[in-house]
Amino acid sequence: MAGRHSAPPSKPVPPGVKYTTIGITVAVVVGVGAFAIVGGLVGNKCDSVSDYTVAADPSIAPVLSEVSSGTSAEDLGCRSFSIQAASGVEELGAPGREGGPELWIPDSTRWVAHASGVSGTQFDVAAPSVASTPIVIAARDGEMPFFANWVSALELQGLRTGDPLSSSISSGPIVGALVEADTGQVPADSVNGALVPLAQTQATNMLEADAGKRLEAVVSDGGTAIATEQQVGNRGDQSAGLTVTAPNTGAVFLDYPMVVTAPDSRRDEAKEAGVALAEVMRSAAGQTALSEGGFRGPDRAPLDAGRGVGEIVELTVADPEAASQLLKRYAVLALPSRALVVEDVSGSMSETAGTETRIALTVQASETGAKLFPDNAQLGLWAFSIGLGENGKDYRELAPIRRLDEKRNGVSHRERLTDAVRELPTLVNGGTGLYDTTLAAFRKVKESYDPAAINSVILLTDGSNEDPSSITLDELLDTFEKEQDPARPVIIVTIGITADADAETLQQISAATGGTSHIARTPAEIPGVFVDAMRSRAAA
Repeated sequence: MAGRHSAPPSKPVPPGVKYTTIGITVAVVVGVGAFAIVGGLVGNKCDSVSDYTVAADPSIAPVLSEVSSGTSAEDLGCRSFSIQAASGVEELGAPGREGGPELWIPDSTRWVAHASGVSGTQFDVAAPSVASTPIVIAARDGEMPFFANWVSALELQGLRTGDPLSSSISSGPIVGALVEADTGQVPADSVNGALVPLAQTQATNMLEADAGKRLEAVVSDGGTAIATEQQVGNRGDQSAGLTVTAPNTGAVFLDYPMVVTAPDSRRDEAKEAGVALAEVMRSAAGQTALSEGGFRGPDRAPLDAGRGVGEIVELTVADPEAASQLLKRYAVLALPSRALVVEDVSGSMSETAGTETRIALTVQASETGAKLFPDNAQLGLWAFSIGLGENGKDYRELAPIRRLDEKRNGVSHRERLTDAVRELPTLVNGGTGLYDTTLAAFRKVKESYDPAAINSVILLTDGSNEDPSSITLDELLDTFEKEQDPARPVIIVTIGITADADAETLQQISAATGGTSHIARTPAEIPGVFVDAMRSRAAA
């Protein structure tokens, strides 16, 4: 329950640092259960005891309960503490409310930014850290891959990460990769590239939100998982056969800050109480309890007896806003894809490009690109050249937009799409009907818009518009401006095949819809450029 303060506060302590908004937006993990522990009996020098409620992350709540209940009220400055397990702001309730917890210990300072955004409050911090633990990679003994950096970890197929949008543990590898890029240890563009395949498995990540279950899966099935050093070490016999590591570059640490959430009328005394509790956690008894619980102290010193990953560099974000923007980009990337792929089959696509024809290379690249999309992606396919479709239209539907895992007559849409792509070489003929096709594709995606997905057109061509009866480029761009709905945007990603493609026009088309434009100037570039374009999302 909330504190009742009938005795004068203990002697003042220096005020804590005013907490500034960090800006990393992370969704809230909802925890369960609570521990109600009262610190010690009333000592001879305490006429009365003030009780304070502490909402603490479930991972550290038992240790806090053990230490506070084993410490006399006198040693706590005539205070006692009720420790409640709460994972996030929603459980915490509105910070500063009457009857709510006066102190809060989340697993990471990143949660404080979320609470600031929800409440509009700038929080005091009684102690920047009462414990710590690094975010690590777990695998079975003898099965741990080598990781030079966090980018390579993110790129590992099958890595069990959990949900980066709701967990500071699961977002740790992303933040670590950002620090590596900021410090020049990895190329700046490698982080975004690694995020795309990870984000497109977000539906699976959400099912692996519980770190304990991720570790159980590693024990039973092998593979790798993201967890903390404390989580692995605290499993006891269940962790037998598991090993942990972090890349050579270092690790992101959870820091467990002591945050003041009391109403203004009790903020100062609650802050003093938080300082007192933090001091007890730094005592010999507190440090022993933390170590036995698998935690490091605030100094990040390694665990004893060879436990954990040992001495390791801490990766710290220099610009929290950059981390916030990266996680927001991940959230966009995590939305399912809904794309209409529109491929040029005009006569020039039969021309030789190296040892293959342009259309043959495009087919190969299309098959590779399609494999990047998870089953919940929705893809369709059109081919276009002048007069190819019904009633003289310049386009023909080869496969409608459907989920890749949707089955009809026992055949998945992914299989049907692959068959349709392989049909493209048989259609090569005629001129390039670019503008009418582009507008029709834009409207097709817009009319069946899915608000739960990124809606796009992916258009490939090796030339420029050759249809004299079509709309003009200016008319096309003007129509985009009139018909694009900012609340339901359809982006167009363009891919130019070889230097014959009208790069300037394709850039204008993409820019008008917020999409990106790519050019494969040599045959060798076609597969890579196509894959990059298939991964593209809105510029935001």
